[in-house]
Formats: sequence, C-alpha cells, structure tokens
Amino acid sequence: MRNDNDIPRRPAGGFRDGLDKARLRRLALHVLAIAFAVVLHTFTAHPPWNTALVCALLALWTVTAIVRHVLAPPWPDVAWSVLLVGGAVCAGLSPTDPSAPAFVGAAGLFLLISAVETPALWISVALTAGVAGFVVAHDAAGGGPRVAVSVLISATTAGGFGFLGRLSGLDRRTERGAAERRAEHAVQEERARIARDIHDVLAHSLGGLVIQLDALEAVSVARGADEDVVARVRGARVMAADGLVAAKHAVDALRRLPAGIDAALGEIVTGARALGMTVDVDVRGESARVPVPVGEVIASLTVEALTNARKHAPGTPATITVAAGRDAVLLRVANPLAPTERPEPGISGGHGMPGMRERAEIVGGRLTAGPAEGEWIVECRVPYE
Repeated sequence: MRNDNDIPRRPAGGFRDGLDKARLRRLALHVLAIAFAVVLHTFTAHPPWNTALVCALLALWTVTAIVRHVLAPPWPDVAWSVLLVGGAVCAGLSPTDPSAPAFVGAAGLFLLISAVETPALWISVALTAGVAGFVVAHDAAGGGPRVAVSVLISATTAGGFGFLGRLSGLDRRTERGAAERRAEHAVQEERARIARDIHDVLAHSLGGLVIQLDALEAVSVARGADEDVVARVRGARVMAADGLVAAKHAVDALRRLPAGIDAALGEIVTGARALGMTVDVDVRGESARVPVPVGEVIASLTVEALTNARKHAPGTPATITVAAGRDAVLLRVANPLAPTERPEPGISGGHGMPGMRERAEIVGGRLTAGPAEGEWIVECRVPYE
C-alpha cells in the first residue's frame, strides 16, 4: 500500500550524473597536471623502481580525481597525503632529476592544503612526514644541495597557492553561511505570510460556510424539506468541515515544515491533496546533498507555486520535479493552463512572483515563470554555494 507521503525517487547516479560544469573544470585541471607530470618524467631516463613508483602515484591521483565526489572523509585526505609523502620520498631518491616526483608531491601538498575541510593537524602531520621522508631519502641517495633547493621551491609554490585556495574557500563558506541565515529568515517570514493568507481567506470562508450550512439544515428540517435535500445539505456541511480541518493542517505545515527536502515535499503534497489537488512529485539525484536552508527555500517556492496553481487553474493537476545535483538543485512546478487563461506572450509572473524571485535571489538562485506548450511552468535553480 502506497502512502501519500511516499515520494517516487530515481536512483542516484554515479559518475555521469555528477558531471556538472564545476566538476568538469576540476577534472580538466587534474588531467592537465597529470599529463604535465608524465611529460616531466619522460625527459630523462629513470631506474625501473622510480618509474614504477611515479606511475603508482599517478594512478592513485587519477582514480581519486575521478571518484572524489563519492568519497567520504577522510579518504580524499589520505590520497592527497600519500601523493605528498610518496612524491617527496621519490624526489629524494632521484638526485639527478627529481622534477616529476617533486611535481607530484607538490600537487599532493596543494590539494591537501586547499581543501577547506582538511584539519590543520592533518596537514601538519602530512607535511612533517613529507619533509622527513625527503630528507632521509635524499641523504641516503647522496643528493646535493641543488636538488634540495629545486624541490623546496616546488613545495613552497604549491603550499602558497594551496593556502590561498584555502582562504578563498573559507571566505566562500562564510558568505554561504550568511546567505543561508538570510534565506532561513526570509523563508520563515514568507511561511508566516502565506499561512496568514490561507487562514484569513480559506479557513474563515470555510468556517462561515459551515455555519451557514448548519443554519440551512435547521431551516430545512423545520420547514419539512425533502429528505434528499437535507441529506445533501448535511453532506455539504461535512465536506466543508473536512476542508476546514485540511486547511488548518496546511497552515500548520506552512508554519513549520520538517527539515529535509524529502520530508518537506511530502508534507506539502499531503496538504495540497487534502485541499483536493492532484499532485505528482519526482525527486531526482541525491537530495541529501541539498543544504537545509536551500531546501527550505525550495519548499517555500513549491508551496507558493501550488497556491498560485490552485488559485488560477483550479482543478488542474500539478507536477513537481526536484533535481538535486552535486552543487545545485533545480525545482520545476508545472500545471496545465485553465481553459479561461490566455496569457500574452512574454508574460512571466503572477501573484506572488516578485516575492518568489526575491527569495530565490537571496540564496543566489534564479527563478523564471511563464506559459509554455499549454502549461504554466515555474522553474528555479539554486546553487549550494
């Protein structure tokens, strides 16, 4: 038996579903760096063990870059630390030409430092191990100071750029946190406004209707009206009372939707169906990636879009599609245009649309709305950063 709160989901995708523009750029940079390391290594002859070690490090780098988006902490840090220490040791054991292993170790240092989530203690331990490994290996191989200076320059350059990348990431995280707090405040205010509107208009109207139907039933019974008429009046009264209860539930759901986009959409759909709407929901991708404030904005926009659909195209079904990507979520709410609606070309918006756009823009999102192929479509893309 299917519950109304159950939301159909498409299975989360793997490598291909995560190929957004940001990840493609990162993969391209990884490919370029790995190719550069290969070219450096082919300039001069190396012992077989040196070539095998460099190839193993490059293989680890390649695999980690490909599956980075599905690796849970601390595995990415482990991989970058192995690159750092392995490259440093291999560079120390190459007193004549350490360029390729030194580049690999520097890349591991950069990747480790630039990751905002990497603890400072972890970075310190990995860096100490890398320095110690290079010193010991360099001394054992009888290398000269010229090699040590070139490796030091590579490490310093990589560490400096990694530190700048880390600061930039921390700044983005701070800005994102401030945007999330603003979005959460705006969502709470908008929920309260919508709840007041529903309560003032729908709940009061239904409450008045129940009272009028009670009076009509009493008059009909007193005047000896036909039993069928009395039965229909009583049925209408029950329907109005049930609608009043459903409206109160919808108001309560608006005032505090549950955390998590799945649970929030389930609550919204339940409330909409209780008001007589036909609503289908399709959640794609990994909804767990969606931050709570972004999910609240998506939920708030969904409520407003369904309210507009019920107001301007009563009786028509609505379809909600939420696609959760790696760094952004896309909301699409569509419903057939009512037979009486004939929007002019170029019109995009309706009641509440300015407020919906403002809410989306608070978290860096962009909302569009308008008719297309016989439907009114509201679309909003909200990035996570």
